[in-house]
Amino acid sequence: MIAARFKLHLQCENCRRNTSHMLDVPEADDAPRDIEELLESAFLQAQSFFCAACESAIGTIVGVNRVELEEAT
Repeated sequence: MIAARFKLHLQCENCRRNTSHMLDVPEADDAPRDIEELLESAFLQAQSFFCAACESAIGTIVGVNRVELEEAT
């Protein structure tokens, strides 16, 4: 089950390309549910970045959007 979904906007530190990545946060007692909680969370710190263009592992988060989860039907 997913607690929240975010769209991360990233910039590669090597080639400076901008990319975006969807990040699903699994349901847990301490799961971040808004952007502020996500930015302060250990969950985000545990995520890794890999640039598909130049294979760099260093990226900077330049923006975050919370994506609404679709209601179960």
